[in-house]
Amino acid sequence: MSFGKTIRLTQIQRTVLLMERRTGVVLVTLCCFCSFLLSQPANETVPAARIDSIFADLAKGGPGCSVGVMRAGDLLYERAFGMADLAHEVPLTPTTPVFIASSSKQFTALAVLLLIEEGKLHLSDDVRKLVPEMSHLPAAITVQQLLQHTSGLREQWNLFYMSGWRSSDLETADDLLNLLKMQRGLNHPPGEEFSYNNTGYSVLALIVERVSGQRFPNFVQSRIFQPLGMTASFVRDDAGAVVPGLAVGYWGRQAPNLRQARVPYSFAGPTGVITNIEDLAKWDRNFYEPKVGSPATIRKMIQTGQLNDETDFGYGAGLFIGTYKGHLMVSHAGSDPGYKADVVRFPDERLTIAVLCNTFDVFPTPLALRVADLILPDVASRSVGAPAGAHRTVPAKSAEFAGLYWNGGKAQTRQFYFEDGKLLLDGGGEGKFALAALGDDRFQLMEAPRQYVFRFYRRGASLYVEETIEGSPRVTFQKEAKGKPSLAMLQRLPGVYYSPELDVRWTVELRDGTLILLRHRLDAAKLKPVFGTVFQAEDFFVLQFSIRGEPQLDVSTDRARHVKFVKESRANCVPNPMR
Repeated sequence: MSFGKTIRLTQIQRTVLLMERRTGVVLVTLCCFCSFLLSQPANETVPAARIDSIFADLAKGGPGCSVGVMRAGDLLYERAFGMADLAHEVPLTPTTPVFIASSSKQFTALAVLLLIEEGKLHLSDDVRKLVPEMSHLPAAITVQQLLQHTSGLREQWNLFYMSGWRSSDLETADDLLNLLKMQRGLNHPPGEEFSYNNTGYSVLALIVERVSGQRFPNFVQSRIFQPLGMTASFVRDDAGAVVPGLAVGYWGRQAPNLRQARVPYSFAGPTGVITNIEDLAKWDRNFYEPKVGSPATIRKMIQTGQLNDETDFGYGAGLFIGTYKGHLMVSHAGSDPGYKADVVRFPDERLTIAVLCNTFDVFPTPLALRVADLILPDVASRSVGAPAGAHRTVPAKSAEFAGLYWNGGKAQTRQFYFEDGKLLLDGGGEGKFALAALGDDRFQLMEAPRQYVFRFYRRGASLYVEETIEGSPRVTFQKEAKGKPSLAMLQRLPGVYYSPELDVRWTVELRDGTLILLRHRLDAAKLKPVFGTVFQAEDFFVLQFSIRGEPQLDVSTDRARHVKFVKESRANCVPNPMR
């Protein structure tokens, strides 16, 4: 492979990683918890050969996954498929340490709850007092809102990228704190909305350090890992630290697309935990026989959240809460450069499936759920296709639902297509997903393990779609007429735009009738017209230009909304280093 092709591959993978951080990918958001009442026979067996077949493609010489099936902490099945280190021909095993990325959040949440249990911290504490560097924020944010992703804080990795950082750049705790110091806006008022982001968990790790007087990794090691006997587990907050036996992370699965990846974060909280299947079994047992944290503390981790208006949503403390085929489920997936993980627990059955992968190009959640399908009771009698009552044929009027829909408050779009007699949802770079009809105006996305329903309706002459995701408040989008912007309008948009919240300048140029975005250290990006003065870059950045009054640029992702850029006069413009 030529050097040029290598660069392009890296850019594509970087974009996929950022998109996963933006959306959580539909399959990342699952989950739920209920009771610990059922007992199971000690000599239980599982269909090992059928589980092996699910992961057979990974046992072909590339990186892969380690897999564990547990019943209340007892390992019923543990195997690994693939290589931990291709350069040194080291196979992956169930004892190989692997980064678990955002699955780390459950450990961070328990660390916080232990301090609350001791009376050193309270769920209602104002974060601005605990972290004075954030005292400038416009509203009080509580510790509970950080734990449950209702704080309104913008997503840190989206902000880093907007600021000109590449996903491979080393990011330190000081870098993150400096970024937070510049923020003046929030995605939404605290407590008004569930909006998954990593920033809150970075702040929680900092709070643990300041309240306990210990470095966050030391606190987790001494208060969680050691008491549970998790001797192969670590929290890494130094990207240069050596972890014995750590599986090497990779982009891709087979040559020539295989490349070594690196986790570049020198802080922890939203990520950072390194563990293996056998240690996760010890962690799993703690949910049923708590050694670390009281039963009341463990229950707090799996209690559904509630917004200011008392709307319930499917997130506890570091864990998603929902259902899968009628079974209560609690889980948390994760993605880091070179690594993927998911730990899926069915508490009523005391069943847990963990899948830890050292390649970014594997999706562990559907693999874990295929294992669950083999073990969960009555699963064979459950429909794995469309839900009961779903139409086999799509209603005739579905064609009129195709088009672009916009929610201005969230600066989010939804795009639907009608092709080959099917209504499809644009997956934002992940392809198009067919929707199963539940009625004349309701459709369900079947690829999502959680219930994910769209309802179309008219109000006057306008068409709307209401999006309902299990455990989350409804969101409404209005259909917009797509149209090619006029050349006269395009000519008003080029210039240099400055954001004081990022201390960065973006340059917009018009080339052959197309707007081009230029940023320091990043590739030039074409701006794709959406409608009016709204454009999209790289499939996940939404840019809305204001051409009335003071020229401004409003930049949003799903997790970092309405970052303001002000157009500078020519006298104040600094030459763009990319030109």
